[in-house]
Amino acid sequence: MSNAIILMYHNIGKPPKGVETPNLYVTPRMFRFQMWYLKWAGFSVMTLPDLMHRVREEDKSSRMVSLTFDDGYRDFYENAYPVLNHYEYSSTVFVTPGLMGRDNEWDSERERVKKPLMDWTTVSEINKNNVTIGSHTMTHPSLVDISIHEVVRELIDSKKEIEKHINQPVDLFCYPYGKYNDRVRDEVKNAGYAGSVSTLRGSVTRPFDPYGLKRVPVKLTTNPLSFIHRLHRKY
Repeated sequence: MSNAIILMYHNIGKPPKGVETPNLYVTPRMFRFQMWYLKWAGFSVMTLPDLMHRVREEDKSSRMVSLTFDDGYRDFYENAYPVLNHYEYSSTVFVTPGLMGRDNEWDSERERVKKPLMDWTTVSEINKNNVTIGSHTMTHPSLVDISIHEVVRELIDSKKEIEKHINQPVDLFCYPYGKYNDRVRDEVKNAGYAGSVSTLRGSVTRPFDPYGLKRVPVKLTTNPLSFIHRLHRKY
């Protein structure tokens, strides 16, 4: 059986004082350790499409990891991107094109902090350097709490808007808040995406649903031992 894991990150930085959910952060120092460990332990870091293909083909030749970053925060560019370049790792960043260059308007009041998002210039740069850009909808709504008409608009408009700016097909999607149901899943497929990631926990094993890919979250409380444990044991 293939050993394939999709790691889920949000912010790469130190959590500001008073933030409601500090666990959405991984410190730059810890992130550097985690990327070093993947190299030292012999993991193959690859794109999501490559990982899905290898699992389908029952590739047992290597430990496979894909790196995903939700929301498109500017701290990805500042703190994660240089490290990824150093190790020549591919990654996927899911962005909300309706909020590019602004901040996390969907939860800034609850989190008690405004987190800057990358702008199109930055996204275009990273996309040319081993970073795949995926959609996280236009404005980050909970897709199970809006009308199906709004769901379709969020899915299609975000895909078109990203493709217009990066001049490449957008094939990957990420459910905001991890929330979806069968109808939302079907609309993601109908919108032309090849796969979507969830917040369901676990590794990717055959057979799997490409529109409900499980991931392994990496958090502020993920210390080196727990990070290693998540990579090597069934999670």
